[in-house]
Amino acid sequence: MPDLSPPRSLLEALPPELAALPFGSPEFKAANAALARGDEEALAPVTRGWPTWINLTGTTICNLKCFMCNQFLDPNIPKWIMKDEVYERVVAELYPFARTVQFSAFGEPLMTPGMEGKLDDLERTHTKLEMVSNATLMMKESRFREKLLRTLELVTFSIDGATRETYNSVRTGADFDEVLENITRFAEARAAMPAARRPRMNFNFIMMKRTVPEAPRFVKLVKHLGGDHIVFNHLVAFHPSLKEESLTEHKAFANEHMDATRQAARELGVSIAIPDNFHLEDGAPAATANGGGAVSTAEPATATGTGCEAAAARPRRKPVKPSIKCWFLWNRVYIGTSGEVVPCCVAGMPFFGNMMQQSFREIWNGETYQTYRKHVFTENPYGGCKNCYLIYPNLEAIEEEGYLKY
Repeated sequence: MPDLSPPRSLLEALPPELAALPFGSPEFKAANAALARGDEEALAPVTRGWPTWINLTGTTICNLKCFMCNQFLDPNIPKWIMKDEVYERVVAELYPFARTVQFSAFGEPLMTPGMEGKLDDLERTHTKLEMVSNATLMMKESRFREKLLRTLELVTFSIDGATRETYNSVRTGADFDEVLENITRFAEARAAMPAARRPRMNFNFIMMKRTVPEAPRFVKLVKHLGGDHIVFNHLVAFHPSLKEESLTEHKAFANEHMDATRQAARELGVSIAIPDNFHLEDGAPAATANGGGAVSTAEPATATGTGCEAAAARPRRKPVKPSIKCWFLWNRVYIGTSGEVVPCCVAGMPFFGNMMQQSFREIWNGETYQTYRKHVFTENPYGGCKNCYLIYPNLEAIEEEGYLKY
């Protein structure tokens, strides 16, 4: 069990709003969240608040081999598990501030070693769990599942397709019928909980040539399951083998099915987030982001790219300040398996420091974080912020700017 005793230097550096409260208590966490929100609104380079949401890369291992995933396309990608000493330091230094923790950004979270003990650490530190899962390992009735339900704040199931044939062609190693049964059992157990304690249940759906025709049917499926929200993401074709599946190659086809998806969401009252329609060569207007469907409060889906030399030959589109502010630089953080501190999930972001080499406090308000915070909403966003899906929220816009390269 990790030691929760905070370093003396950390306690001495607390702002007055936190120093007067019991360290790590729900009241302490609420006050920290208020400071973080204020720092974000002020675009403060130096923050008083600490991250309210943490992603721990507990493992990069996944039990599936999806054809569009980097882990499948690059078999040399190492499979990592977070070191115990890193995890223990995060629990001691960051859990007292955080309201929510997410396990694994690149693997299946239920493959995280010692998951039951990690749920215990969340419970005793008044911290909730957020999980993105492929739903293949959802436990049947068990003590673990009951503990998972108690701890969960949000579960997002990644399902690409609404039929067995399509889903199984994407999610190699999984079976649609088994996954649907797992989610159905989970949904039933969730529905039996008191409403105030019930975790939210969202869904991710990757739109590509083979899956987008089933998106309207998927809306009906989620309605039946009692889901709260669906985020429809575009497939980002970062590898030549994915080009034909990318909807940038099938724009009119994509628009037709995205419109049908919006219509299904309106008729069924299902909350969705879906990208804008593509602009066609005849100048047909694009639909609005949510197409008049149910109002979405979800964060945008991540679009990743690697940079492109051809971008220099194009006139640069002047970035405008997004209507949704970057919450990552003030509220969120990703911790790698060896203690690497990464600000967000945008591809190509460098490490801002390492928790095993210096304190998180030194990293969080260090020179790199300050530089990124100062530039993020200027005409010249710094480093990886140039590729951010908040500044370039549409797959077509990202491609036009030259951020996709095979």
